[in-house]
Amino acid sequence: MLRWVILSVAVVVLAAVGTLVSQFAGSSGADWDLPAVNRTKGPQPKLVIEGPLTHEFGDMATQKVSTHKWVVKNEGEGDLDLFLSGSSCMCTVAKLKDQNTKETVKPGASTEIEVEWKTKDQIGEFGKDVTLSTNDPSRPQFKLLIHGMVSAPVMVLPQPVEGVVSVGSIATDKPSEVSMAFFSPNRPDFKIGKITSSRPDLIEPKVIPLTEDEQKQLKTKGGYRLKMDIKPGIGQGDFREELIVETDHPDAPRMNLTLAGTATGPVSVVPTRLRMMSLDGKGDLRSQVQLLVRGGRTTTFTVAHKPEKVDVEIVPNDGPGAMGRYRMTVTAPPGLPPGIVDDAIILKTDLPGNTEVKVPVSIVVGAG
Repeated sequence: MLRWVILSVAVVVLAAVGTLVSQFAGSSGADWDLPAVNRTKGPQPKLVIEGPLTHEFGDMATQKVSTHKWVVKNEGEGDLDLFLSGSSCMCTVAKLKDQNTKETVKPGASTEIEVEWKTKDQIGEFGKDVTLSTNDPSRPQFKLLIHGMVSAPVMVLPQPVEGVVSVGSIATDKPSEVSMAFFSPNRPDFKIGKITSSRPDLIEPKVIPLTEDEQKQLKTKGGYRLKMDIKPGIGQGDFREELIVETDHPDAPRMNLTLAGTATGPVSVVPTRLRMMSLDGKGDLRSQVQLLVRGGRTTTFTVAHKPEKVDVEIVPNDGPGAMGRYRMTVTAPPGLPPGIVDDAIILKTDLPGNTEVKVPVSIVVGAG
């Protein structure tokens, strides 16, 4: 009796398996673009790629798109199947005929594989690749590679960081000079046109062609040195001045730069930046800054600008040997709203060539 029960169960299981197999076999309407299994019998394909597998794009500008095509031949006796398998980044795209992910090349025929590369904003050397699979038993997979260098259309040295060029320190009470180099890797014969600054009364730009030695040093065949003569009076402290450089380069017709640095002069500010903090904003905030005038000269200071609701008082230091020393007291009243105030106290002076002193101020008020 047990033997008949086991036999019945086996029949039921086999019937269920047969039903499932027939259902899956009957629903094979989907066309899967999967790499074919390499055949070891019958006519075989033979993949041949014309030229080197690596293409050198050379120098390229940012925000550009370039392409290169490889010719692929089938010198075998069977059909050659090509499949797109992947790429090293989203900026590198391989394309087969009719934008498909699979292509079949008949014996004796050829096709083209196009690789597109988008430079975007990245600067420097690049090397990318795409991967393709085949049904050629001797070459089931291969890579196509691209290599080159991406540069800004017009290079600037010192190199700007988000459009800001750091020029270091300059003297505010005597003439100073700031110099920058401009050159183009892909258009060395470009021209610089109009130059506009935010302080034309103090900043005088001059465009001078790069010397042969400078060109060799920068590995370029042309370019310019932009020299800016800065007159006394830019104002002591941190400064940021705008500079617009127009060129005939189609990819950089207008370059907006910010010159950032520190102007030093006969007035020493201690500390150079005033920081004030309150946890709840309920009490007075008070801090002091020392103003030391070179040579102990008697100086008149006038407050030209200060943060809102902040009081500023400047008095001479008392005591012998205190000539040219001043104490600036900064007071913020209670009740300031929570948050951060980044501003500056700007002082006007009667010093020749140093009519302005800027003291950065940061006020932090907590919520309590």
